[in-house]
Amino acid sequence: MLQRSINRTTTTPPLRPGFAGERHKSALVIAPGDFSATDPFFLMADDHVTGEGQFGEAHPHAGLETVTFMLDGTMADAGGCLAQGDVEWMTAGSGIVHSEDTQVSTGMRLFQLWLVLPERDRNMAPRVQILRRDEMPVHRGDGFETTVYSGRSAGIIASTKNAVPVTLVEIRLQPGAEFEQVLPSSYNGFVVVIAGEIEAGTGATALTTDKVGWTNPLATDGESAMRLKAGENGARVLLYAGQPQNIHVVAQGPFIAGSKEELAGYYAAYRQGKFPNAGEMRPV
Repeated sequence: MLQRSINRTTTTPPLRPGFAGERHKSALVIAPGDFSATDPFFLMADDHVTGEGQFGEAHPHAGLETVTFMLDGTMADAGGCLAQGDVEWMTAGSGIVHSEDTQVSTGMRLFQLWLVLPERDRNMAPRVQILRRDEMPVHRGDGFETTVYSGRSAGIIASTKNAVPVTLVEIRLQPGAEFEQVLPSSYNGFVVVIAGEIEAGTGATALTTDKVGWTNPLATDGESAMRLKAGENGARVLLYAGQPQNIHVVAQGPFIAGSKEELAGYYAAYRQGKFPNAGEMRPV
């Protein structure tokens, strides 16, 4: 099996004031603007909140999926509560509104990823999937524990519905432990270290909590593998990988579309109140 390497690394910038007041700080783990390199991933924000209470305001999305991974704390709205290790996989599709009554705990931290939808599914009916950590399949081995949120790992398959084929796994490694994740060779992917440090890929690229390691699609069919090895303090790692869509997209505000005309259509539909509220939707 072909072994993957880390082809490039990016540095996550320091936290800066976010959109939700003085208690909110944020940084872009993936910055928009180079979609050909990050496809099918558009951006990912790392959000930290130092005080409990309301977080953000009602806002729409369309033409994309948001994948919200709760790293610490809790976040609750009319649709329920997300706790540490839970994921909300929200397909905005033709349009959806995130609730205005979101409440968070002190010390909340989350990653929110924007995932581009295939052209054929960009305007699909919106849906919300709540992936509870305790309900996700787990693979345990010598010094590692892998929770499978989407895709597969070591023959374990998550039941998550995907418009774009995506693998999302959380990997917890004891000091010095190794783990190998098999991925389709065509996938583009990245590794984020939440705690500790690792060596990744054939070149044993060192990754710590301020680095993102990217592994490019391989020019071959079949499967490939990404090897990870923890440092002396162990590690907690998220690995995201997905099938590039190789499409042209335009983005403005919370919308991703195929043209400016399609963007205008999203704004018009939102102003006319045609987007359902995510908090009132039954999770699928």
